[in-house]
Amino acid sequence: MINDKHCFELYGFDIMIDSNLKPWLIEVNASPSLTASSESDRQLKRGLLEDMMDIIDVEGRLTGDERRVGGFDLIWHDGPVHNEEIALKEVTPPYPTNSYLGCFNDREIHRQELHRSLTLAKIIAKSGAAEK
Repeated sequence: MINDKHCFELYGFDIMIDSNLKPWLIEVNASPSLTASSESDRQLKRGLLEDMMDIIDVEGRLTGDERRVGGFDLIWHDGPVHNEEIALKEVTPPYPTNSYLGCFNDREIHRQELHRSLTLAKIIAKSGAAEK
């Protein structure tokens, strides 16, 4: 693996969930197929690619303080990202986090909010540049 901040890799994880809802890792694919075999598969993979491009942030629009980007939750940032309602110093591992770990995905709403805030920031930056 090349250690270059300008590169990234996408891995595919095959997970099976048993009758007790325990996840089992079946395999990790270094080159997962992005070919869709159905409409729902196409929507899933398109969402994955949209979220991946949001995370990569090629245009440098994110602040670095986001706790969620697309359908992904930040769960570690030089320490666990915790629930704001509980002071981290009051708890011990396992830490309560803000992550839904894939159980709840409001990615479309989140992407709209992110787009709205980034558009507003762009308008403010343009108006500030116009005043100078």
